[in-house]
Amino acid sequence: MFKFSKEVSLIGYSFLVPSVSVGNVAQLAVDLLIETLKLEKVGMLWHRALIPAVGPPAFDHDKDKDTTTAELYLSEQCKLLVLQIRAPLVGALQSEFLNELSAFARNQSMAEIIILSSSFAHENHQIGARPYKYLANEKFLTSNAETLQTLQWAALEGNVIHGGGYAAKLMSACNDQQLACFVLFNYVSEGDNRADAVQLLSLLGKLKTTLLPKETDGVQIKLAIPSSWKHLFGNVAPVNVY
Repeated sequence: MFKFSKEVSLIGYSFLVPSVSVGNVAQLAVDLLIETLKLEKVGMLWHRALIPAVGPPAFDHDKDKDTTTAELYLSEQCKLLVLQIRAPLVGALQSEFLNELSAFARNQSMAEIIILSSSFAHENHQIGARPYKYLANEKFLTSNAETLQTLQWAALEGNVIHGGGYAAKLMSACNDQQLACFVLFNYVSEGDNRADAVQLLSLLGKLKTTLLPKETDGVQIKLAIPSSWKHLFGNVAPVNVY
């Protein structure tokens, strides 16, 4: 399932996984993180649940000529492994994929899985509530409860994230593996979701300052926009159609 281009020990690493969800917000947030931190591509995933896809490089710093459905990016400094997935999972094979993904994290002695997702804006029923919520299992709360209390974020009541893709199912698989797991999502509407992606990544940076530091070597870090975002909405319609 996993094919790495280099040997790397993932003990104690955080594993960041986007769920294919409303507006592709989680995937866009991961794009921002990869481009901003110039993460190194270290592998890819092969699984029958993954719909095959290939395209040109998504990032300027990526030396590979091709981009595929599911790729792995690494930051040894931040102890972070990132999965970028660019297509939904085959429904009938989803559980098999998620079980293998969580088992991989467990077998590698990774510290936690953090899942980014999104939900339909109309599902946020509380007037005046913040447009984001989280889910956390007991193992994650053991070492992060104080941080969450400081942030004063609201936890989701129940475990259903409408439009959130496989986020809740992956958390269930992590529970079975006794692996610390956290889901962070925001409420969005379909459309131009770049601003939602920036918000989601900013929230992640507040929770895990080691994953997205505010500065490096005394220089403030600014979000970098991937070159692939130029094509988010396709090409301009040809004039001769009018």
